[in-house]
Amino acid sequence: MKRRVSTAKRIVAVTLAATVAVSLTGCKKRKNTNDTTSSDVTTSQSQAAVPETPEVTATPAPTATPAPTAAPAENTDKKDNTTSEPTKTEKPSTGTSTSGGTTKPAATKTPAPAPAATPAPTAKPQVKYTFTVRRHEATCTTQGYDEHICHEWGGMNYNDRFVPAKGHNWDGGTVTKAATYTETGIKTFKCKECDETRTEEIPSLNKTYHIKSVVAPTCTAEGYTIYECNEVPGLTYKGDYKAKLPHAYDAGKVTKPATIYEKGVKTFTCTSCGATYTEDIPVVEKTWHKGNTVAPTCTEKGYTIYICDQDSALTEKRDYTNALGHAWDTGTVTTAATCTTAGVKTYKCQNTGCAETKTEEIPALGHKWDDGTVTKAPTCTEDGVKTFTCLNDKNHTYTEPVPATGHAWGEGVVTKKPTYEEDGERTYTCQNDGTHVYTEVIPALGYTFTETVVPPTCTEDGYTLHTCNENPAKTYQDTPVAALGHQYKEVTTPATCGAPGSVDNVCERCNDKQHVKDLHATGEHQWDEGVVTKEPTATETGIKTFTCKVCQETKTEDIPKVHEHDYTRLGEIVKEPSCETEGERWMYCSYEGCNERVLMPVPAIGYHDWDTEHTECLKKATCTEKGTMLMHCKRDASHTMTYSYGGTGHVWNEGVITTPPTYDEYGVKTLHCKNCDATKTEKVLPTKYTFTVTVVQPTCTEDGYTMHKCNQDDSLSYKDNFVHSTGHHAAKRVIESTCKEEGRTEIYCKVCGDVSSTFDFTPKKDHTWDNGVVTTEPTAEKEGVKTYTCTVCNETKTETIPRLNGSGK
Repeated sequence: MKRRVSTAKRIVAVTLAATVAVSLTGCKKRKNTNDTTSSDVTTSQSQAAVPETPEVTATPAPTATPAPTAAPAENTDKKDNTTSEPTKTEKPSTGTSTSGGTTKPAATKTPAPAPAATPAPTAKPQVKYTFTVRRHEATCTTQGYDEHICHEWGGMNYNDRFVPAKGHNWDGGTVTKAATYTETGIKTFKCKECDETRTEEIPSLNKTYHIKSVVAPTCTAEGYTIYECNEVPGLTYKGDYKAKLPHAYDAGKVTKPATIYEKGVKTFTCTSCGATYTEDIPVVEKTWHKGNTVAPTCTEKGYTIYICDQDSALTEKRDYTNALGHAWDTGTVTTAATCTTAGVKTYKCQNTGCAETKTEEIPALGHKWDDGTVTKAPTCTEDGVKTFTCLNDKNHTYTEPVPATGHAWGEGVVTKKPTYEEDGERTYTCQNDGTHVYTEVIPALGYTFTETVVPPTCTEDGYTLHTCNENPAKTYQDTPVAALGHQYKEVTTPATCGAPGSVDNVCERCNDKQHVKDLHATGEHQWDEGVVTKEPTATETGIKTFTCKVCQETKTEDIPKVHEHDYTRLGEIVKEPSCETEGERWMYCSYEGCNERVLMPVPAIGYHDWDTEHTECLKKATCTEKGTMLMHCKRDASHTMTYSYGGTGHVWNEGVITTPPTYDEYGVKTLHCKNCDATKTEKVLPTKYTFTVTVVQPTCTEDGYTMHKCNQDDSLSYKDNFVHSTGHHAAKRVIESTCKEEGRTEIYCKVCGDVSSTFDFTPKKDHTWDNGVVTTEPTAEKEGVKTYTCTVCNETKTETIPRLNGSGK
């Protein structure tokens, strides 16, 4: 009998479907931040439609409550304020404004989700908005624009009339450090508009050189010329390198004679430096003469023996002839075959001197059975017997059972009616033999229950409540779930130089707090950036004084004497790099106490940072067709990417029984899609069958359902109460490249891990090879091998090591 699905389960399923639909199909809007600095201010009013709320595929939600209708603003004569009627009657809920190649999203506001039970309003009232317009002029580094501030609703604010930044207007520059023969100089430029500065390097002065000495090459070393600077005596460098001379080897000397077993060695010597190399002398080739010849037999080959002329103990077998093979006679039956046992036939070899024999099996004749005779007739409950006899040997027989005829049962008579708690009974009588009867249990009608799942908390156990629909006294609880227990996370309130801190364990679920320990005041001061109280010179160090931001205590540090700046210390970023363009940052001198800085480029990031939380809907999904979403890069909104979602099928309701079932005939249930007008029908099984009910939860890609397994006939099992798949919960992760695989950015599901999109690939990194190990030592005859191993992935590569003393060959 079909069990009822609880109202609580239905509400949870509908709420889950609504949440998934909103996360997948909602055209999220993005908020635009505005510069608060203003110069020109005007006031305007416009008639604009209330931004529409995206349709929710599962449970309809109301649109955001519109701002109250404001009366048109009166014209005013205040300075820098004008009232105008914009030509546009409606400002889009989403959009972009472009200036100088940079695209900025227009201001939008995402409506707050409303309770699933509240129906959406059927009409959207028109609202008239008025705006104050402030003009922001462009500077050297920032663009200009008009800021429109809505008087009625901040969600309608937007910017337009963008003007590119003017850029710096540099002066002719001043030499702040003169170049010398050994050092570069510096020229400093200043912006005429904003006092910003930049520097350029002045190349060091050109030097001239004369030849000081010439070193000739030898067969062991290169030759070269030494040049000395005319302006800076003692400053030299080597140039005009000449290759080593070749070795002058003699005709060579035999240092090891060759034999028939080993190679010999010939050694060559350089007459200039004594370097040597060797060459192999091939082994002496062997010669042979014939010895005895051995004739073949039935099983062994024949051959001739050859003897080495240089070493008589060394012999070889050659000139093989094939073995003769056995010559078998026609054979003699030595054991006759019967019905069940095989016989034997024996063969003898007829070649002279061979006494070999072999045998072959004669297959058993096998039984030849007659058609059989029934020797015992069958009954309703007992098999009969049929006996078969072999025609070759009447002593060989076997039997087969004759199946029992079986009972011929009638329709049966109800001898005891079932109740809610007790089974009934039906009695059947065999029509072949009235003494054969049997009874069948009629299952009790059974109670039905409504299930309510009570989840556990940190301190209270959870359970499932089964409420009996026919008799409240039968209500019970089961499936206990232990209390979750507190999930503490250690939270530290740091101590300062003058105030103590603390360490506490705080439950992440219920915020229960347990004190762990106090932290004593650290006495570690929080020093400010310091003030130079004595400037350094070329002969004396300076002094920098630091003050604690907490207790005002001071300390001093020496500032090194004037030095040549080394701009390698990272400073603040002036212009952030984007996905594809360079940024700028200050680089400070790395010498301790020196705060000199220069503006240096910051490489482009090289990949996009997609805004997965604020996507735009280009095409809404339906039950059967996918929709399309648009993502913008957080760093540059002009960079976009589209992807598909939804289209995963209908979401069926619980259905209505349009044709009730009977005990012997199917009924019909009609189901309607919750999101469209589609319908389908399902069979409702006859009521005489009982079922075991199992609820299968939905996954990201598979629908959930209730499985009704028929206890009497598995072919009648069925599924209903379908719950739409939850859909993937998209997130982004960046996988760094290694020397084994490319780096990439993936859009993946946080629940099941399925990857839906891969982009922003970065190439594999180069291997980090170690210093290498000589795995094969080189010799005078053979090159060696050196093996290098990657310290990251253990991949290997090899390099050849030249043969010893082989450079002159």
